[in-house]
Amino acid sequence: MPHRLILLLSALLLAWTAVLLAPAVSAQATTSMANELIAALNAWRLEEEGLWPLKPNPLLTTLAVRQAQYVLSLPEIPDDIHVGPGGSLPQDRARAAGWPVYGRPEQIAIGEIAQVGPDVDDAIAYWQSSDVHHRTVMNPAYREVGVAVLPHRYGHLFLVVFGARPNVLTASADSVRRQLYLSDERFPGAARGTEWLFRASEVRLFDGEGRPLSDWIPWRPVLPLPDVGGNHLFVAYRNATQETLAAVHLDSDLALLPAAVAAAPPVPTAAPPSPTVTAPAPTRQPAALVAPSPTPRPSTVFVPVATPTPNSLTDVLLVYDGRSLALVNVSGKPLDLTPLTIAGEAQSLALTRWQTPWLSGSLEAFPSGDCVQVWAWTETGDLPQPGVCRFRRSVINVAPEARFWAAGAFALRLGDAVLATCSSGMGTCAADLP
Repeated sequence: MPHRLILLLSALLLAWTAVLLAPAVSAQATTSMANELIAALNAWRLEEEGLWPLKPNPLLTTLAVRQAQYVLSLPEIPDDIHVGPGGSLPQDRARAAGWPVYGRPEQIAIGEIAQVGPDVDDAIAYWQSSDVHHRTVMNPAYREVGVAVLPHRYGHLFLVVFGARPNVLTASADSVRRQLYLSDERFPGAARGTEWLFRASEVRLFDGEGRPLSDWIPWRPVLPLPDVGGNHLFVAYRNATQETLAAVHLDSDLALLPAAVAAAPPVPTAAPPSPTVTAPAPTRQPAALVAPSPTPRPSTVFVPVATPTPNSLTDVLLVYDGRSLALVNVSGKPLDLTPLTIAGEAQSLALTRWQTPWLSGSLEAFPSGDCVQVWAWTETGDLPQPGVCRFRRSVINVAPEARFWAAGAFALRLGDAVLATCSSGMGTCAADLP
């Protein structure tokens, strides 16, 4: 082959490789910038108000990406950058996507800020100079965050969605400084109901196997990070009437701060779901399902279950121990759970058993991230939901001897088809739906 032809082919291959790699390089750059933006927001919150770092949330990221892409689809940046398709506002879009509310639709902890500029420093400087944006960033109600960073002819469009969920208190680790950052519930809507923890007074730490690492101690925003001998731990929060549990995966639930942003995992990335698929907004659960544990509480009130990070190829996840069993939708989309049955050797639970008057939402379009749970009627109070469950939508009770999942092998079935065979000793069992 002539030398000139070899050179030409080499040049074409190099050019084609550059074209193929360009989107990946661009995606890596925007992901890195999203990390940088969250770290800058967290540093600002910590330095100015002593507020906990915000934890990236996939659903909030989806909301941020979807709105940013909508804004960039318009001929020009609109005067109100927060108005979305059909005139929707951030709270409207969050409710439509299934973000939990505090009892009533208007009681939803969601905020949004945006800016177009060359870099993260420019965006932070603008928000710091704006009273309304400053108040949003410093709002102590928020614990989670989603970020979109998309290219624009003036640099980038930065769009941030802040949020908080009832009874979901976050915690994050700084393995370099050996610190554990705790959060708290400060959303005013949580103070208007007895079923949500508001202003934690005490915390307790457990290792990944549920063994206590501390006694109950007064809540404070930062604790020394204990040596757990594994890759995760649990933080139990409580006040006079409520308790909740947070899982901390030490290899992924890292506090995103400027000094650690280079070593931090990427923030969740999310392609916007189809706008035609929506999930019903959660509604308030009756007090009978969220009755507080009696006081004084026994030291064994929390029995944490180690739960894996959901796999994007998995549709449902069963999380169970000797006391309870939960089914979690981890598919990233609404699912119809009504045809499913959890079947033991002599007993079974059809998912339609959770179709009670107290079900929040619909089993036929069950939101991603949420769960249903079952435990024995002999329990003296509500058991904690799995850390992988965003919102527990229904609870049923069975006789103690009917906890077949704790006694041997059982299966998740779709009609006569076995989707997964589970063992009582596994603790988790995943399945894909056809």
